[in-house]
Amino acid sequence: MARVSIDYPSNTLFSCILPVRITDINYGQHLAHDKLISMLHEARAQFFLYFDMQEANVNGLGIILSDLAISYQAEAFHPDILTIDMALDDPSRCGCDMVYHISKDNGKTRVATAKTGLVFFNYNIKKVAAIPSDFKRLLG
Repeated sequence: MARVSIDYPSNTLFSCILPVRITDINYGQHLAHDKLISMLHEARAQFFLYFDMQEANVNGLGIILSDLAISYQAEAFHPDILTIDMALDDPSRCGCDMVYHISKDNGKTRVATAKTGLVFFNYNIKKVAAIPSDFKRLLG
């Protein structure tokens, strides 16, 4: 079986800390995959706020997630504290990849690497739009 391979870029733009809550644990007694996706959403929201933006309003545009991939390297348990480092990669005219490096034990143990495809979208006219200037500056 081929595994998903996600390379984390060297330019971390933002990091946040999120705890693994007891409600994040599944019947295998570790972090559930759907809960990690929710944690990525929280981290993404914090990323936008850190840069004085909102997912729903970056120069009048919102975002759509075009894809999601996660590659797991280790389990996480309650009450682990996860560090989620975030970077941007592979820019195009209308979006880019947001890449996540999730670790625990103060960065000693990689839990997962993930990627979400971000596409900027004008919800008023229901069309894909070019990356706004405020966001484009983050791409270097």
